[in-house]
Amino acid sequence: MINAIVDQMGEVKDLITTSRFPGTTLDQIKIPLANGHFLIDTPGVLTHNQLGTKLSADDLDLISPRKSLKPVTYQLLPGNTLFLGGLGRVDYLKGPDSSFTVYASRSLFIHRTKTINADDFYEKHRGGLLRPALMGPNAPTLKGQEFVSQDKSDLLIGGIGFVTIPAGCVVKSYTPAGIGLGIRRALI
Repeated sequence: MINAIVDQMGEVKDLITTSRFPGTTLDQIKIPLANGHFLIDTPGVLTHNQLGTKLSADDLDLISPRKSLKPVTYQLLPGNTLFLGGLGRVDYLKGPDSSFTVYASRSLFIHRTKTINADDFYEKHRGGLLRPALMGPNAPTLKGQEFVSQDKSDLLIGGIGFVTIPAGCVVKSYTPAGIGLGIRRALI
């Protein structure tokens, strides 16, 4: 964002080095403005609640949007599950037939299945069709948390994206070790 602002001012192009890898900025970078003020780029805060810090470069490419997000809407019945690659899962437990809208990278494979088949589907396709996924003997398993939407809400899926659900739905969302799960009032 700072590079875009500096470019618009007609100053230097690509002043700040950017990277898709979390934790690249090591110290604050002050950019002086003509009015005596500064834009300051600071290091982000890496937390245990970010899946991106646990992914390979190739997997980061899959979850990092290259273009503006294009929402995709799925019609779900209670007893349906949406997989967001191998890193996110949303089980629709209770409520009316509804539209769930996914906001995530276009490269991320989204798959709808019946919840009764979801565990077997995940075990069979994790790391293949359901990619990216945290793999290996020490990889955390999917851990879920139940949410009830009082209003139209966004389910947060660990830095991958979010799923907008209507009011009156009961869902269970999963990520590896429950990293980055949450709910908020819908932004859109």
